[in-house]
Amino acid sequence: MSKSVTVVEGRGLFIGDRMICNGIPEIVEAFHRPGDSAPTCIRIRIRIGSFVDQCVDVAVGDLGYRALHRAIPLLQCSSSRHRAVFDTYLVEITQKFLENPEKNAVRAYFFAQNGIVHLDDEATCVVLGNRVLGYKGNRCIAEPMCSWRIPEGTSDTCITLAKLLTNQPSAVLLTTAYTLLTTVRSAVIESGVDLQAVLYITGAQGLGKTTLARRVAGFVNNTDTDRPALLFDAGSTLAATRDAMASARDLPIVVDDLCLSASRAAQQQRKDLGAKLVREAANVTEIIKKAPGGQTITLQNVAGVIMTAEFMLENASDVTRCVMAPITQPLDLPNELTPELMAGVVQEFLQHFLRDPQSMLKRLHNFMQNNEHIAALQSCTEQRVRTNLTALYWAFREFVAIFATNIQFDNLARDLVRNFNRALADSVTQTDAALARVRSLTPEGNIAYVLLNAYLGDNFNLLKEGKKLTKLSKYDGTTFKGDLCLRKCALQQVVNQSPGYRGWGLNHIVAELVSYGALRIQEEGTYQVKLSSDTEVPRVYRIKVDTLEKFAERY
Repeated sequence: MSKSVTVVEGRGLFIGDRMICNGIPEIVEAFHRPGDSAPTCIRIRIRIGSFVDQCVDVAVGDLGYRALHRAIPLLQCSSSRHRAVFDTYLVEITQKFLENPEKNAVRAYFFAQNGIVHLDDEATCVVLGNRVLGYKGNRCIAEPMCSWRIPEGTSDTCITLAKLLTNQPSAVLLTTAYTLLTTVRSAVIESGVDLQAVLYITGAQGLGKTTLARRVAGFVNNTDTDRPALLFDAGSTLAATRDAMASARDLPIVVDDLCLSASRAAQQQRKDLGAKLVREAANVTEIIKKAPGGQTITLQNVAGVIMTAEFMLENASDVTRCVMAPITQPLDLPNELTPELMAGVVQEFLQHFLRDPQSMLKRLHNFMQNNEHIAALQSCTEQRVRTNLTALYWAFREFVAIFATNIQFDNLARDLVRNFNRALADSVTQTDAALARVRSLTPEGNIAYVLLNAYLGDNFNLLKEGKKLTKLSKYDGTTFKGDLCLRKCALQQVVNQSPGYRGWGLNHIVAELVSYGALRIQEEGTYQVKLSSDTEVPRVYRIKVDTLEKFAERY
């Protein structure tokens, strides 16, 4: 049917003297995903009289009148039959375009994700929001990247930033390095590095955590509002945050203001939220999203996640997945440190990467295999932390390498590397402190394990069996017919000094022992017993050692 369709310039498509459509479609370009032989998206030029001349990008699966009319409402077909004719005509001219070797001599690409992309000719480019670095050909960029605007930087932005960083505290250096590492995150992971780093900026209220994150990592703007596109408040809905985690590939997103609360319940909710986001950011747990129809879909995090918080995490595995960036004094950031400057630095860093990606990644793996020379890591025993900080060190060294070849900046480069080593050491110190606190709050085992361990380890000052019981008040307790007999102060003290049991009251401890059946009870109304009729002999808790052995559990 479409073979009888004729194009009448300035008027539209006709069959004979009957108008099918008031617009004239023309296939301009076919865009392919890297690695795909079939096109993903078609660019169609629509001309309507002398007042509309517009190109529309349409997914191959949506190719037809409906998608074009949605984009250009002035495009009209008068009936469903005419729309079917138009659709058939559109398919035929698309097929002819694809079969024409002259039209497809140079591959045009459809970029469905931000970040580092490998092209069909083994070249590498970088999709940076609504721009592409390292590829000059025709391209089509999918949502939401085409709505992300990243300012174009001026020359020598890396030198400018380097000078600003010279006297800045550790948190600023760590945030800068993490932001740069994030821009090549997918390549690092693809090369085999188990990168699980989440930047965790900690400090009291008012020290500048949010300002630091915004200045350094807030360079991605929304094209419509010109406001930061990837900054999210921890107190708001998580849907937008998780959408960004799943779509902002190789870009930093900020989850801001995990703050303290006067309410214990609200405080615990925020701590639980922080831990959950860390695990989702490290892809330990999947991001679960509700889809239309009530179904759920699972997503993976592809972004670099920066969190600002007033509290530390309470799980050791969460702590080791974080790069700790502590702030202890109010920050005095230079006015020149702006998102626009960082956008330029990111662009320079990525161009540096694109010159020789394989060599740069090879240097990363050399650092990974020989990171003992990094002074800050010599005392670090957590492998996950070592991996994350080594990758951060590599990214910062590559940043310095951009200008270090110029001899006039030799001292600047040396000072920056030295300062960054100090920043890594501060991060390790903060991590160690957080882990020590977590472990002090994490029980090694149950109450039966704690008491049995203390008894076998001779941690009690016990009166030797057979000695006069009148001296018992000077001791923690004694042994009697194979049982461990403890005075109440000794029982509570040894439990409270054990990790995870600080604050446990005597009633709580005794209730646990009763639940095991570990106490010998002498009379109703008390769980303490008399070992002698002498009134000078204090009462004790008589604990069955064999029952402790039966119920002892190490976590």
